[in-house]
Amino acid sequence: MHIEKLLTEVRNLSDRFVMPEARPKPEAPIEWHSARGLLDIVLACGRISDISTRISAAGYWECDRELLAQIGAQSRQILYHINDMKAIEAKNIAEGRGEA
Repeated sequence: MHIEKLLTEVRNLSDRFVMPEARPKPEAPIEWHSARGLLDIVLACGRISDISTRISAAGYWECDRELLAQIGAQSRQILYHINDMKAIEAKNIAEGRGEA
């Protein structure tokens, strides 16, 4: 039950970084670096964390512990990258160089 939700969220998150031509159905490109795109990514990472917590609370019967740890680590790396990217952007703006 939780594993299907987890996989759906991971798939949704990965779709943000797939070239529009490679998507199974044509749609408008997702601007992952826009404010809305970044919010969607952060929310997806939060849902992944929440679902992972539920799986671990249930005793990992749906998913291997190592796989769950890897999914969580990748989700955190995405959040760290976004944080670093926004910090560099803010620094550039403060130094008068405009957006990164």
